[in-house]
Amino acid sequence: MAEAVPGTLQRWAIDEARKALYDLVEAAAAGQPALIGRGMKCAVLSPLHDLGPTEQTQMQALPATPVTTARKKLGDLLAAAAAGTPQLILHRRTPAAVLLPAAEPAPLTPMGTRPSQASVTRLTALDDALDEVLAPATSGPGHQAASFGLDALDRALGHLRPGTLTLVAAAPGAGGSLLAAAAARHTALTQHHPVLYAASGLTRADIAARIIAAETPVDYRRLRTSALTPVEEEAAAGTRARLAGAPLHIDDGTDLTADVIARTAPDIPDLALVVVDRLQQTHDPAVPLSGPALPAATRILAHLARNQHIPVLAVLDTDLAQAVAALDPDTTLTLTRTGEHACIDIAERDFGPHTTTQLRAELPYARFTDVTSSSTAPSSDAHQSPLPASAPSDSDSHPSIAAAQPAIKAPGPEHACRTTPTPPQQQAVLTSGPARQRRVSPTNAGLSTFISDRVTHALEAHGGDVEAALKALAGDGGSAIPDVMELFEATRVETSYQHTAYPQLPEPLTRKRRDSADEVWEARPKFINASVPDGTEVTELDLNAAYLAALQSAHLPVRTITHNPEGWDDLANYGKGMDLSGICRIDPIDWEHPELPHPLGDDRETAGALWVPTSVLLSLKDFSSPSYGQLCAPPVVREAYVAKGSAALFKALVSILNEARMQALSEGDELTRTYIATMYAKLVSTMGDSRKNPELRRPDWQHIIRGQAFSNLRRKAIRAHQAGLTIARVGGTDELHLTGDVWAAHWNGKPLFTEGRALNQIKIKNVSRKGER
Repeated sequence: MAEAVPGTLQRWAIDEARKALYDLVEAAAAGQPALIGRGMKCAVLSPLHDLGPTEQTQMQALPATPVTTARKKLGDLLAAAAAGTPQLILHRRTPAAVLLPAAEPAPLTPMGTRPSQASVTRLTALDDALDEVLAPATSGPGHQAASFGLDALDRALGHLRPGTLTLVAAAPGAGGSLLAAAAARHTALTQHHPVLYAASGLTRADIAARIIAAETPVDYRRLRTSALTPVEEEAAAGTRARLAGAPLHIDDGTDLTADVIARTAPDIPDLALVVVDRLQQTHDPAVPLSGPALPAATRILAHLARNQHIPVLAVLDTDLAQAVAALDPDTTLTLTRTGEHACIDIAERDFGPHTTTQLRAELPYARFTDVTSSSTAPSSDAHQSPLPASAPSDSDSHPSIAAAQPAIKAPGPEHACRTTPTPPQQQAVLTSGPARQRRVSPTNAGLSTFISDRVTHALEAHGGDVEAALKALAGDGGSAIPDVMELFEATRVETSYQHTAYPQLPEPLTRKRRDSADEVWEARPKFINASVPDGTEVTELDLNAAYLAALQSAHLPVRTITHNPEGWDDLANYGKGMDLSGICRIDPIDWEHPELPHPLGDDRETAGALWVPTSVLLSLKDFSSPSYGQLCAPPVVREAYVAKGSAALFKALVSILNEARMQALSEGDELTRTYIATMYAKLVSTMGDSRKNPELRRPDWQHIIRGQAFSNLRRKAIRAHQAGLTIARVGGTDELHLTGDVWAAHWNGKPLFTEGRALNQIKIKNVSRKGER
């Protein structure tokens, strides 16, 4: 076996040799060998005539690697050569040099001098460059191996090119992470090439669950809540076994920086793709890849792509043009989504926007598919193990969903993906405000027919029998809960929260026994004014769609819930920005107004502190303010579990439900009205119990929404009292009985009530005499 003697050879550390490999191969071919090493492993890049006679006669049998691929695989080639197997390096598909084991291996210290410019140039022949473009099949795993596995996108993009940084720009909730996961899945699981998945904000469990959901497929939310059926669990286990040993490497460390990613990537042999999920536009001290650090981070990632000659795919959590431009990616994929319909605008740095493609979002399975794919069939981007024919799915469990699924119309031509680039003067208008301003209104995108289609199908399925259709839609075991969750998922285009990422519940929200309640008090009113004489005329008012109105205005936690054992230092400013929401422990409230409902509920015992949702806390703060006559002292908060929140989570859903509700009322369509009322009522009543609603497990949301509904009613009652009316009864979410002329009463210079059926109006249920029922 041939061996090379190091002698006085120029010495190169492997990282530097990788950068200069074109030069070193050309120099070796000209008779100038170089010693390359990492640690104790060394080999000499030598001219072919240094091969021994045996190797020269059997040269065609030696391992051969094109110089372009050898840059990526240099660590493996070095190890093989040091172990005694010569490695041929090809130039223009012809053997040009060989890596031979060093006769006297020794640790390499600093790199030696570079070959002189007289003997070596840094130029690449056009023939080699053409090979990289026109003969990708010979270029190894780093060349054209990385792609999304989505035919439409891969055709439009031309795959993920080595040496480039591709940025997926998507507003929160649009699915940017799922698009990145598609590339990781296809490259690692189908093409079997190594992938580094750098997860910033996600955990390895999140990523693994999304992979299982997409590859099986099973419902992601039910997978994360351990609510799969036995058949689905068996199918998921089969997927787990199939994916064992897949070359997908996950780094979800909290200290994940671009430098860490760049240092980790060379340690993965034959690395074909780096996925960075995700870059966060808003600064967070706990997230290194966020805020002002992003431009420098993307420069490091772009350098990593060029240096390692691999594609790097990063996700940015906004589609604002200014934010994208600041990061200067080679290629940008701007993803927008309306329900199941997704558009991807593709642009390159040097050429600008050049094409648009469309995909279908299958969010229950945490994936995108081509538009022609079936919603329940496995996607074509992996060798999947579909569920057995007998396995129940969401549509199997709810026949009305399965049959009516096509009724969720895709956006019409006015909302289709753009086929021509948006003019720059229009781009400035589109991106000058928050990301949600670019979203197509779900109501206008075809979802306005969701409810009517469901009702029509139920009637057709039951031969026009209204009672049977109502039972199928709104009865026990009916489709109201899965339908409203499907509609919520489709309208999340305007939100920034992944509602299936459940935080750990704090102790007060944990039920001590299966059928018991937790410790949070919602302050439900149960007030009867004993001072109102029998025989007094009482106007019984009914609030319209109380839970629907509460869904519209409730401020809900969407970030990590944190414990504040000291309560609030700045309660006076709480509610002005509604930055925090959750639950808090407060002292009892002294209430000296027997003619008014108690702000903490009329059946509340006065002794001891109690936990309340922040919606109730805000109402207590209101009642202590001058606008309500300072009815009580400001609440004293002793402890809190709160998080940054949002008041927009359900606004799009409420808009669609209320539009359909008002139409049903105007047409006298009692079936549709009852179906809608059941949808929002059951959404609130089940979102805290995974047994009743396996798709949503947020008891904190449930308490806040209920507390909001009760507080809304209580505020109206107290305003009525301050307007000169007498409160006779207050109960539940919508029952308000008053004495006096309710339509003539004013509060703060405005009419107290407006009669009607809209959410901000009120209607008369009955006029009676107290004690005559």
